Amino acid sequence: MTRPAQQAPAAQDRHLRIELLRLQAGYQRLAVRQSACRLAGALKPEALAAQAGDHLRATGLGWLGTGLRLWRRYPLMGSLLGSALGAGGRRRVALKTALVAGLIWLARRASPDRSDT
Repeated sequence: MTRPAQQAPAAQDRHLRIELLRLQAGYQRLAVRQSACRLAGALKPEALAAQAGDHLRATGLGWLGTGLRLWRRYPLMGSLLGSALGAGGRRRVALKTALVAGLIWLARRASPDRSDT
């Protein structure tokens, strides 16, 4: 007669363990789903560009990030710069240098992260 009394708590323990394992599996599925959503958000082009910009600023190349941002914002400037740098000649090299210097000056003047303001 002691056997049926011992089996009842063992069955309850087994059911409790099963429910705990189901709960644990549910939490693991939720964690995997959340990490997949975070990964998908991190792989968006805006996030990748922001991360690259942060990395450039950290390495001291913030001006390159500013140039890339201006290049994307004003594509006509990039086209003009490319056509100006395409041809040769001594006089044209001087004009190209002046154009590039002026564009750099404008970009630095327009950049919002100036330290002297």
